[in-house]
Amino acid sequence: MKSTIITLAVIFVGLSTLGSSCINDPFLISINVDPLTGCYTINPGPNLNFGGSDDIDLATLVDDSYTDKIKNARFYDIRVQVTGTYNGSVVGVGFINGIPLLNYGSGTNATSPTPWSSFATEQSLVGSSPFIRPQAAGIAELIRVLQTRPLSLVTLSSNGTLSGQSPVPSGLQVCIKVYAQADAEIGGE
Repeated sequence: MKSTIITLAVIFVGLSTLGSSCINDPFLISINVDPLTGCYTINPGPNLNFGGSDDIDLATLVDDSYTDKIKNARFYDIRVQVTGTYNGSVVGVGFINGIPLLNYGSGTNATSPTPWSSFATEQSLVGSSPFIRPQAAGIAELIRVLQTRPLSLVTLSSNGTLSGQSPVPSGLQVCIKVYAQADAEIGGE
């Protein structure tokens, strides 16, 4: 019994002295980043083509207390969703900094018109949606901008075509959202 108590005391002393320095060592925590969101309003009337762009300052998507502590970032999903009621189809391309990021529509390459209603529920890249297809060059650009320090300005844009119902009713919108996480280094003070 005495040897067990002495052994436990030695282990406790050893652990308490070894662990004291690691409290001051920096470590990484994962934080969620607000989604990079581009929403493109479709003008009502006879024109069936649409497009638009949004400039997004990535630094504004991270809590201010972490902005200068970001070490890496990564995306984990891209989603496309529409708002409004339209009795026709949609097909389009989403871009990041002018580079094709994804196609949305149906068919092997998501380049054929798809019923508007198919996008009423968010279509997710991670969810293996048959209606969106990533483009390698755009994914590489997305990864590049997420890795750039300091966090910079990025442009999300989209263009596409409606088919079917004309004239186009008001209140239609296509939104592309990129979901990401970042690693922030804390501690070490």
